[in-house]
Amino acid sequence: MAQSAIEAFVITSRHNFEYYTGFLSLYWISDARPLLAIIRRDQPGISILISRIEQRNTRQIRNTDVRPVFYDGFTGDALKVAGNSLRGLPSGSAVGFDYGFDMFGRGSLMLTDLLRAAPYQFKLVDAADLIWRQRLIKSDHEFKSIRVACNIATDSFFDGLNHLRLGMSEYEFGQLLEQRMIGLGADSVEWLPVRFGRGDFAYTRPNMDIKLQKDDFVWVDMGVRRADAVSDLNRVAKVGKATAEQEELYDIVRSTTLRLAEGIRPGMTGSEAYALYAKLWSARNFADFPLSGRVGHGSGSGLTEPPSLLDGSIDIIQEDTVLHVEPKLEAAGGVFQVEEVFRVTNTGPEFLSTVAPAKLPIIEV
Repeated sequence: MAQSAIEAFVITSRHNFEYYTGFLSLYWISDARPLLAIIRRDQPGISILISRIEQRNTRQIRNTDVRPVFYDGFTGDALKVAGNSLRGLPSGSAVGFDYGFDMFGRGSLMLTDLLRAAPYQFKLVDAADLIWRQRLIKSDHEFKSIRVACNIATDSFFDGLNHLRLGMSEYEFGQLLEQRMIGLGADSVEWLPVRFGRGDFAYTRPNMDIKLQKDDFVWVDMGVRRADAVSDLNRVAKVGKATAEQEELYDIVRSTTLRLAEGIRPGMTGSEAYALYAKLWSARNFADFPLSGRVGHGSGSGLTEPPSLLDGSIDIIQEDTVLHVEPKLEAAGGVFQVEEVFRVTNTGPEFLSTVAPAKLPIIEV
């Protein structure tokens, strides 16, 4: 904070709040009773601003540096307490918010207007860079959580394939997978698009009543939360016999994905990692197929975090960050993608996900 010339820091988003305080609450579902955390450079510890309804919940706090400050009422009352928590700072002080690069935060105009107005007249600044400097480097605990989440995801997918039948809908298969994920220890499933078809997918729409048919491809992307980390990886399978071309394309995409992971080292930029992908892609004579816009990203408590692996990215890839690489190809009546997750080290990737099968998985129905 001193290097950034920030006198105080207001934390508004759930991921940042839990990362810095360790305090867990179900009240994030309610915008009427917000949770905030405030860090002041002139005071030790962290203040968490929470509804008095949560008073008994504070028994979970083990960190003596985390101090609960209660408010009675709703949003307006919470914001008044936030202002009081910053009293004593000189007028015009810089107060950082978790708004900025890859960080949307949470809050309202009421909060920002309050802190900009008299008597505070604070200068509100983007503190996302300060947060990412800490959050991007993962602890052993975070690596363990991500590994467990990834294993839950892939184990559920391949077990679920055994129960997939013609005529089952995307929605039904998604529900089946989610039940297995929860049964294997997932705390929640935050992202689970299921797609049946032969390409040209709308990847981000909700699962629908689209029925599985003969010769379809099955594409599933899985965001399983375990503790303070979330998986993000996908797997594919083919219904019925695959053509020789489909088997070859799967092998090419899989090997390109693994070689990309194996070529990434600390100190590279996101753009340099993307250039490596482009080189690997062009070596496969894929001139007729467009490159992915972004071929990878980081993760942690968020499904996607910096760095971004795309052309022009100046994000620096650091040791002990988590990366995902995900080249994708739609061709030959199918979709080919095997997103892998790994820890960045000086000697190469430490895979946190069990790598995708060497052969395109076939569903016999």
